[in-house]
Amino acid sequence: MKINKGAVSVQAFHYDVESPSADEKSTLNISIEHPEFKDENGQPMNEDEGKIFQVVIPFEIHMKDAPFKVSGLVGQVVQPVGFHGEAEDLDGKQVQQISRSAVEYIETLTYQVTSVTLNHGVSLNFTKDAEIKPNNEEDK
Repeated sequence: MKINKGAVSVQAFHYDVESPSADEKSTLNISIEHPEFKDENGQPMNEDEGKIFQVVIPFEIHMKDAPFKVSGLVGQVVQPVGFHGEAEDLDGKQVQQISRSAVEYIETLTYQVTSVTLNHGVSLNFTKDAEIKPNNEEDK
């Protein structure tokens, strides 16, 4: 699936010292929304190429035995080319593909911040093979 992508937006990113013995947590809540996007003239955005969605990912991560935790909120506007359905019509693989850039941003930010704070970067591995489902699938 070809996807037109906007820049990844970091609404919040928090690095906090945490006891290595604290509970492990790896929460990424991927939400895909279809807000009414408007152009600079106040007109609805052109969705001829495909529907325009906003990916929003609040996250909280504390790896086992790590002396830190990270949390925050990242987002990105995406347009899957040729897709004109609703967000709930996307299957798990499509959600994963649409959200991958934002997830990679979380991985990169964490690596860069831990490079400075711990003198070595810590890699998060939310791989392309992970099972990611949209929030509404969990409710079914």
